[in-house]
Amino acid sequence: MSDANPSEEPTAPRPGTSPGRRLARNLALYTLARLVLVAILTVVIMVVAAVATVQIPLIVAILFAIVIALPLSLTLFKGLRGKVNSDIAAVDERRRRDKAQLRARLRGDTTAEEPVEPAAGESGTTAERAPEADKKRGDPGDSSGPA
Repeated sequence: MSDANPSEEPTAPRPGTSPGRRLARNLALYTLARLVLVAILTVVIMVVAAVATVQIPLIVAILFAIVIALPLSLTLFKGLRGKVNSDIAAVDERRRRDKAQLRARLRGDTTAEEPVEPAAGESGTTAERAPEADKKRGDPGDSSGPA
């Protein structure tokens, strides 16, 4: 269709899914993957410490796992991170477009899709209607009306 959003085309959206839903799903998967990586690294650190007969507190093992997981997740989950970034861009573009449309409607601007035609019997410009409106209101500058 011709009214497809160009910012959504690179992400290959599935039919029936909105950019917000895709973002939530992909962000949840990315967060879960990073948490699982931290858990796996924590277990590995604890096992290596046990094999080496060294006592490492659990909190220290978790902190080391987080520090190790930060750069490791950037390389291991690059594809998933790319999907999250593209979904954020799609949601941001949609929000920006909706905001611009709302501001245009509040200003009274019309789009090419919704042409506004003058009502029957009205002329197209306000300059042509102004003298008639002044006469109806009894404009004080008009000497022809009752004073």
